[in-house]
Formats: sequence, structure tokens, C-alpha cells
Amino acid sequence: MPKLRDFIPKTVAAGIILRTVLYVSVLLALTILAMTIGMRISIRKEIERQVGQTLEGVDYRIDNTFLGVEQTAHIIKGDIPNFLESPGELLQLCREAIKANPDIIGCAIALNPDYYTVEGKPFMAYIYRNGETLVGSETFTARPYTQQEWYTKPILEGSPSWVGPLKNEDTEREPILSYDVPIMEGGRPVGVLGVDVSLGTLTDIAQKYRTSSHSYITILDHNGSYIVHPDSTRLLNIDSMSYFRDAEDPAIMGAIREMVAGKSGKKLFTLDSVPYYVAYMPFKPSALPGRQVDSLGWSIGVIYPKNELISRYDPGFRYSILIILAGILLLFAGGGTIARISLKPLRKLTEVSKNVASGNYSSTGLDSTRTDEVGRFQTLFNKMQQSISDHMERLLDLSRKEESRMEDLDVTYAKTKEAEKHRSAFFNKMSHQMVDVTTDLYEGVDKLYESGGNLDEKELEKILDNIDRNGVKVTEILSDLLSAKQ
Repeated sequence: MPKLRDFIPKTVAAGIILRTVLYVSVLLALTILAMTIGMRISIRKEIERQVGQTLEGVDYRIDNTFLGVEQTAHIIKGDIPNFLESPGELLQLCREAIKANPDIIGCAIALNPDYYTVEGKPFMAYIYRNGETLVGSETFTARPYTQQEWYTKPILEGSPSWVGPLKNEDTEREPILSYDVPIMEGGRPVGVLGVDVSLGTLTDIAQKYRTSSHSYITILDHNGSYIVHPDSTRLLNIDSMSYFRDAEDPAIMGAIREMVAGKSGKKLFTLDSVPYYVAYMPFKPSALPGRQVDSLGWSIGVIYPKNELISRYDPGFRYSILIILAGILLLFAGGGTIARISLKPLRKLTEVSKNVASGNYSSTGLDSTRTDEVGRFQTLFNKMQQSISDHMERLLDLSRKEESRMEDLDVTYAKTKEAEKHRSAFFNKMSHQMVDVTTDLYEGVDKLYESGGNLDEKELEKILDNIDRNGVKVTEILSDLLSAKQ
């Protein structure tokens, strides 16, 4: 299995650059990882903060709208006792309520049937906004107002309250909320003042607080019906629990149940294959001195795609990554340039080392005035090269002397061989002569011994002369041999 060092170039410069860049890249990668984790944590906290601010902002803005409507209603209510006997003035008060507050789209003053009637019918003054025009009407839907909750609830409880949302059969034009205040006379309710706010108005208010272009805000009633939704058709008697009962992700129903239960929290769910978050909290009207508003049982929810808010920060993060990568490339380029400049003397020394390795000991190194490690290495190398050159000169001189000595020895050896050859021939010759002479000498002595002294004088003289002559020859041969050995 190949190892990391197998991919590192064997040159010093490339190895230094690659190792340095690898180490720096690892540090940068760890830095990026730490930055990514830290940024994601910061983004998540920032998103949670934004969503929390959105929920609180919607709560505050809608409650502030309600408070303005309530104040307008109580101001009008204060004038009603002065005009109870004047139906025309009561209609005018309704107009003044709508003109005084742009969030009010309708105003009704309905008196008890036993208080008085007009033309035999219970009296009801009703004015509503139709575009830029205020239109008057004697009724509010086809049912008698005495059977409608906005009238019956304040009469029974004797206190102001928000009623609604009133949808479809309970309203003539659009879904509304109604703030209803009992009209008191002599300690008993004699009628009801009701001012209406459009659910569409609340939706417009809420959508101004969206966290992103793909998010939206919704408000659910205690029974799961929509009070605020960007799709106006959802405001018409659509129960969110029935609508999402067969949703692909059961987490949607879980979130709706918790919202209806008045809980705060956050859930992740999938809708149309897109992951969403929903953060929710109960709607809480502010408690102010003299304000009589019970909990409405509403819940505010912010729905936003999981990656919608995070994507805001991604461009900057991507730019940071690109800058870091560009830095790594510059590190490669700068490191290579610095290494080439710094290691230029080493490349020169490499060339000189090759010449020395090939036997060219007189090649000069690069003169350097540097005092760093490379300069010291150059100085030591030059000294080593000079020492090797001097040593090789001495070796060459000794080699030449040894060659001359060997030539002399070869000549001497050749002469010795030639002398040895002549000497061997001489000794061979002397040996043969010695054999012949000693044989004759032996034969003469043997004859003399065998004769027993019975030889005549002539023959005896011949034998003795032969022995004497051979003795002289033996002496001469021995003398020659002794001279040759010396």
C-alpha cells in the first residue's frame, strides 16, 4: 500500500515546500472547521434570536393594534349614553369610530329589543368600510343580531371581550374579529358596541415581520382555525388540524396540537419534500391598568425553510473559503519562489558534487558570503573539495612513482629470468661433464683396484695418467660451479 512519503518529491526544495504547505493546509483546514462550527452555532443562535424577536414583534404589533381598537371603542362608548335616544347620532358615532382608527373596518351599536324599537324592529346602527366609502346597514348578516355571539357574549358576561373570528355565515364580506363592549345604563346592559377588525389586516401586519422571502407567519385559534395566514382562502372556516391530518410528516400535527394547547417550542417538519422549522408561542395580550381582556387562546407561529436563513450567511462563508484557498495557492507560489532563491547555492553545489563524483576534482564551487547554514555548508564543501584535490594529487604522484618502480622491476625480473635460464643451461652442461669425468675417474680407480698390482708399468702409467687428468677436470668443473654460484 503506498505511503504518504511515496508521493513527496525527493528534491529538498520540493519536499520542504510540500511539507510546509501540507502542514499549513492542515492548520487552515482545522481553522476552517472551527470557524464553520463556530459560525453555524452563531448563525443558529442568531436565527433563534431573530425568530424570537419575530414572534414577540408580531405579538406586540397585533396587541398594540388591539389596544388602539379597544381605546377607540371605549372613547365611543363614553359618548353613547348621551345619544341613546337619538338613532341618527348613534350612526354618526359609528362613522367617527371608523374614521378615528384605520384598523377598524366596521362598527355596530345594537340595543336590547326591550329598550326601544324603531318601526317595530330592534335598533341596530351599523357602518362598515367599503374601500374608501363608509356604508350604512340596519343588519349584520341575515340572522338577527340577538342570536349572534358578538352581541350575546357581552350581554351575558357584562364585560368587554374579543369575539371571533367570525367567518362565512357570521360575516357579510370577510372574516373579522369583533371587540364588543356592553352599553350600561342603571347598572344593567342595554346594548352592545362592537368594532370590527379584518383578519386580512392582521395578516398584513404579521407578514411585515417575516424572517425571509420564503417564510410566513400564522396565528391559530384555540380550535385550530386560522386567524392569520398569507393565503386568504385559509381564513374561511378552514381547520388546520383537519387540513393536515393526512400530511406526509406527522410532525406537522404535533406542532399544531402544541400550538392549540398554548405551548411554546420549535419543531422540524417536511412539507412537499422541503424541510421547514416552525417556532411558536401563545399570543399574550399585555396586562394594563383598566384593561379587561381575557386570554384569546391564540398561538403565533413562524414557519421558515430550514436553509433559508442560513443561506444568507453562506455567500460570506464561501468568500472566506475562496480567500483561504487563494492563500494556499499563493503559499505554494511564494514558497516555491523563496525555496528556489534560497536553495540556488545548493543546486550549484549539486552540480559541483556531480563533477567531483565523475572525477573532476579541480571543479570550483560557488563562492558565497552567506553566513547561514547554506553558506557554512558551501565553505565546508569547498574545503573538503580542496582537501580531496590535494590528496588525489599526492595519490597520483605516488601512483606515477609506483608505475616507474614497477617498470624497473619488470626489467630486472626479465634480466633475472634470462640469467636464470643461462645459469640452468650452464649447470646442466657442467652436470653432464661432471658425470662423464667422474665416471672415467671411477672406472680408472676400479681397474687399479681390481688389478691387485699385477699391471705392467706402461699400463699402470696409463691408468694413473687418466685418473690424474680426470681429477684435474673434476677440480676445474667444481671451480667453475663455485664461481657461477657466487
